[in-house]
Amino acid sequence: MMLRIDVAGVTESIVVANAANSRATTNTTFSNISRTSTTTMNNDNGGFYVDHVMSQTSVGSNVENIRAASAEVTDSDRSSTINRAAIPMQNGYRYRILLYNRNSGQLWRTVQGTAGTPLSMEGQTGETYLWYAYSYNDSEALPEPANTNNPSIETSINRDFLYASGEITIPTNTQDDYNLSIVFERKVTQVHIKIDATVLARFATINNLNAAFDRNDYLKKGVFSIRSNQMNAVEAVPTEVIFNAPSSDNTWERIYYTVDPASVSTYNVVINDLPVRFDGVREDISQRNLATYFGAANRPTFTNEFENAAIGQRLSSILNLNYRVSPLRILHISSGASYGYALERGPAWDFLNASENFGDLPESIVKMDSWSPGLGSWAGGNRTQNAAENRMLYAATAAFDNRLTARLAATNNTNRPDIVIIGYNMINIRPAVARALNNYLDNNGVVIMMLQDAANNNTRSFFNTMFGVSNIGAISNGTAGAMYPIVGNDPNDKILNGPFGDVRGRHWGEDAGTTLGLTNIPLSQVTVYSNGNAINRSSLANRVTMFKHNTKNFFFIGDGGFVSYNGGRSFVICPFNYDTRAKRPLPKAYGNAGSGYSAGSRNAYNSVVIANVMAWAVERAELQGIRQWRYAAPPRP
Repeated sequence: MMLRIDVAGVTESIVVANAANSRATTNTTFSNISRTSTTTMNNDNGGFYVDHVMSQTSVGSNVENIRAASAEVTDSDRSSTINRAAIPMQNGYRYRILLYNRNSGQLWRTVQGTAGTPLSMEGQTGETYLWYAYSYNDSEALPEPANTNNPSIETSINRDFLYASGEITIPTNTQDDYNLSIVFERKVTQVHIKIDATVLARFATINNLNAAFDRNDYLKKGVFSIRSNQMNAVEAVPTEVIFNAPSSDNTWERIYYTVDPASVSTYNVVINDLPVRFDGVREDISQRNLATYFGAANRPTFTNEFENAAIGQRLSSILNLNYRVSPLRILHISSGASYGYALERGPAWDFLNASENFGDLPESIVKMDSWSPGLGSWAGGNRTQNAAENRMLYAATAAFDNRLTARLAATNNTNRPDIVIIGYNMINIRPAVARALNNYLDNNGVVIMMLQDAANNNTRSFFNTMFGVSNIGAISNGTAGAMYPIVGNDPNDKILNGPFGDVRGRHWGEDAGTTLGLTNIPLSQVTVYSNGNAINRSSLANRVTMFKHNTKNFFFIGDGGFVSYNGGRSFVICPFNYDTRAKRPLPKAYGNAGSGYSAGSRNAYNSVVIANVMAWAVERAELQGIRQWRYAAPPRP
């Protein structure tokens, strides 16, 4: 008689969530502990900080095809363990099975099998066998035990360990093969540690990470007796350093296994070394060790606590290394219309003020503190607008010139803005305003200028002074609905491929009026993002309609209505668009017909562009703005 042996899978024990009336659905697992804490490294909660997430689940809870129970979880189910259907063992993983004659106690057969490949073993009809199977849950070979009378195998802190056993009696009167299906269970607890520094890496190059346990005796191995199903000779495997290397993708992940869950029900992870090089700050202060900046005795330490840790569970500690900017103040200059030309009100402000985009939520794209509870990250703003303190209605008057000059002056210690946003209807950069803006830029202020209808001598003078030349020209051309190709393909450019989306190969759309293009811009001093030739208009002479200054905190867009929004579907006005629920920027079908272009046949990415520009502006204001950078001072001893 032939025994046909295969692996049905590995049983998973899921710890049910501590919540009544929870319902398990397919591909859903529950955890009795899932907590997040935030650890800051200074007094004002800004700068380097860590979101620490602890979770306690089954080892296989991250496998998509776990079969979940359909029954509703009741009070009596909470904090209990439910056996789930087995998840498949990966094809190619090896196991060993031993068959012993129950009556004689002698080994009948032992063979090595491979998951996904049926295994045949000869048996005798009418006999009863005790069988035992084990696996490290990997593809490495499993030699025959040296002592088959009392077989044992050593566990490892770097390998999973699975076990199964049972009894079979082969019928006497049958000609069919006998099928034996193995369902393994785990005999170890998994310790999962992950460090994710992708947010921090937006601000700095991470040169190395050293993270370690605070003690070296958390992880233990043992000698497992296969026939008695007992773990013996348990001892600690000295392990301290978890990571000590840089990472190309700024993430580090390590998995350990232990035979003693009690020893890891509480464990500490310490970041000993985190040398980084900040981008955009002076070279002499750019190198900082964030683990020891506030003193070697204050290295970041994270305590992981798990209730009733057990064999078969995954005890996970995830450290998200972030950088959070302190609240910033914006000065908006526009006509004040409901379209939100300078992101100061309406849906444009709703997008900008949403904590999902700029805030202190775990899902915030750009991490920033709130200036006041519930009021977002922009000083002086509220839920509906940022106008009371931070909006100036443009006027071509000496009174406006004086007010703006006073707000931007270095002597203003009360409400000097970190970022200035200019939108429609500033159409004339009068000499006093030009001086104030250039002085502000020279003092590391951040300016986002969306300018149209300003092809005059004052505009030319402002740009000539900024670039230190005398031949820059300004030309207003184009009409509503013009669609301009976005140029550049650098994947590392934070405007083109920033945190809010990739706009390479996309277009932006002109709102309502004309587009201002600049000529004779010194190309060595700027990064150009669009020129003057719209795909639905006749070709024009060479001009630049969007650029970033390479050394000053200045971004230019040749359309004062670039971010205007009215909720409509027009192809020629209000190109800004966003998701009112998720608060994320969205492209908009845009552009009227012309030069072979069908109306609305492509998307305008104005909202994604301005979102990436604002992320860039926040970074510049934090690292190289009008206020001293928080890490400019020497480290503490």
